[in-house]
Amino acid sequence: MRSVTLRNVTVVAMSLLVAGAAFGQGRQRADAMLDRADANGDGLISRDEFSAARAEQFASRDRNGDGFIGTADFGGRAAGRRRVSQAMDTMMSQLDANGDGKVSKEEFVAGGTKLFDRVDTDKSGALDKKEVEAAKANRQEMMGR
Repeated sequence: MRSVTLRNVTVVAMSLLVAGAAFGQGRQRADAMLDRADANGDGLISRDEFSAARAEQFASRDRNGDGFIGTADFGGRAAGRRRVSQAMDTMMSQLDANGDGKVSKEEFVAGGTKLFDRVDTDKSGALDKKEVEAAKANRQEMMGR
């Protein structure tokens, strides 16, 4: 069995956050979500702020408005691309907790809680700029940027 490092776990978690690439919106959107998540402007992203940002992100991903993210939200052109299909498969396998083939808002936000915990390397209960930048850098490095 392959050992899992904190760096790899962080990259996988960030990849879930970046599942927006499957919607043709790229890594910049995930980075922007993290930048906007600090609702009170104190320089830290609390768990509540992060969850609220994830809920907002879900709304933009549920393109058909049915309350779930599923294959219908990806569109035919996007689903036909290999990287997009892989991102979609990763998101579905990691976030679809009940195995029904779609991701509810609750599942999407709960998946973010796991992400938050992995990125919160000092376990302070908030993400500081250093942790956010490290998560972004690790994701970009693993994706060949």
